[in-house]
Amino acid sequence: MKALRNGLVELSVLAALGLSATAAVADGMYSAAPSYREMPSIWSGLYGGVHLGYADADNDDGVVGGVQLGYNWQSSAIVYGVEGDISLASADSVDWLASARGRLGYLLQPSLLLYGTAGVGGEDDAGFVYGLGIESQLTYGTTGRIEYLEYDGDDVGVIRAGLNFQIGR
Repeated sequence: MKALRNGLVELSVLAALGLSATAAVADGMYSAAPSYREMPSIWSGLYGGVHLGYADADNDDGVVGGVQLGYNWQSSAIVYGVEGDISLASADSVDWLASARGRLGYLLQPSLLLYGTAGVGGEDDAGFVYGLGIESQLTYGTTGRIEYLEYDGDDVGVIRAGLNFQIGR
């Protein structure tokens, strides 16, 4: 299972690199990137979204899907915030997962965020949850992400893709 988990993490890194390359090509190879002060921030404010992925719970694997709600603040290239989520799972030993986490990220470019996250989460017993992800602007007010979360209390690893939508813009 560890080999599968490592393979999924590597796949998410490759997908993130692909997202950043697509954004770079779309901006044009020779165009100067706008500064953080010139662009309106898509990273600040309330957002909600959906996610779908894969859960690895020891010898019991399955599909996981759910919703998230969060709030971000931005200071130059630093983005920080809070997020809560709940997911249903198809694994026999895991019916659902939930978490409340802080997020801290760095903008690699104005539309590409690399972040780490940590907080409390789990199924029946709350424990420590942590992870990392990459998120890219798809349209103004919509972002796509790939992230990996490790739920220590339940010994569950989750890799998932998601869409977020700004609320109140």
